[in-house]
Amino acid sequence: MSIEVAILIWLVIGIGITAGVFVVARTAVQMASVAYRAIEKDLDSKNATRQAGLLSLALLGALVATSLIAGYAIFVLFASLLDNSGILGGGQ
Repeated sequence: MSIEVAILIWLVIGIGITAGVFVVARTAVQMASVAYRAIEKDLDSKNATRQAGLLSLALLGALVATSLIAGYAIFVLFASLLDNSGILGGGQ
């Protein structure tokens, strides 16, 4: 694998993690908005519950996707470090 391809892969991983963090933050803000509208009686409790439930599912999905992307990146990073150090029997 060339250096350019490796840089592009890490760039995509970084973009994926950044997008996941953005979705988590945006979902949290939306949940706060739903709670505020429910407290101010702008939204009835049935609709507020439905919206909060859907936002919670979106939040969990974003957390799972972000953790999988970050976990893969950490796994690849530590595997390459251990392989190059000779601890796993590889490297020099």
